[in-house]
Amino acid sequence: MCIYTYIHIYVRSSILREENLVESLENIGLTHNQSLIYFTLIKAGKNGSIVRDLDHATDIKRTNIYPILHELIDLGCIIEGGYAEKSKNAAIYTAIEPIFFIDHLIQKKRDEINHLQKFKETNAKSLQYIFQEGIEITLDEIDPILREYFKPLIMSGWKIHSIVKRNDIPMFDYEVHDCMLYAPHASILKDCSFHLFTFGYDIQNDKSALEFFTQSLKRKTKEIKSYFFDIKQIQLLDEKVEFFNNTFQSYKMRIKINDLKNSKYFSEELKENTNMKNDIYFEIGKAVIMPIKNKLFYFWAESNQILSEIIEPIIKIEKL
Repeated sequence: MCIYTYIHIYVRSSILREENLVESLENIGLTHNQSLIYFTLIKAGKNGSIVRDLDHATDIKRTNIYPILHELIDLGCIIEGGYAEKSKNAAIYTAIEPIFFIDHLIQKKRDEINHLQKFKETNAKSLQYIFQEGIEITLDEIDPILREYFKPLIMSGWKIHSIVKRNDIPMFDYEVHDCMLYAPHASILKDCSFHLFTFGYDIQNDKSALEFFTQSLKRKTKEIKSYFFDIKQIQLLDEKVEFFNNTFQSYKMRIKINDLKNSKYFSEELKENTNMKNDIYFEIGKAVIMPIKNKLFYFWAESNQILSEIIEPIIKIEKL
């Protein structure tokens, strides 16, 4: 074997070893470019390097090297110290000795594990309870505009799980309260949705706007429910429903039996129900739209009985 072959093999093995070391630095948390810069500075030893030398030694653009150097300083990989007189006093960057840097990372991980352990001891049980039982919001904590609607429900054992208020919707003059209620006597959909849109005009008599929002709510419900129930699709069938001598637009919500059985949302007891084995679709509830002057109420629940409990206080307060 000639001398040139030996040189080629040596250079190739050196390159592979460097690539492996750079990859090892990535495996302990550095990005690829951070690893390249740090490894290049390690090779420079205590003498360090200036940005120009790093630019020549790597394929990283000089403009990108500066922010990477600052990131490495923050990580404790390198330090900036001294100036190169022969290079117009350019700043010299030097690698922290690898053994010290690795010890620093180990201590940092230990501190993180200790912090997580203390967090677990302090908060895990509370978070686990909320995960299993949901969080309950009291009437005093909610917006006054919702309080009277919810008061009869809370008195009869309902719970408020979540409320989100949004009023920064571009291009539209309205605000919305997205609420999730818990019906204690529901068997399929324990979570009942309650949405209140408040407009700056009479939405009830604006047929075009009402049609737009009706179709938007229908489309959004299909998207959200498909995701929330972990199913492929949900059917919303138009129908009219009557509550307290008032007729409203409604959607019958149905899903395929196979989707229901594969979903983690629904109970095993429901999935084993023999009465639905021969059906292609299973009705899981209804959604109702109620426009009243400048307000638009939208909710869904598993039955007319539960919907009527939600709707009754609204009818009384709004004097329909």
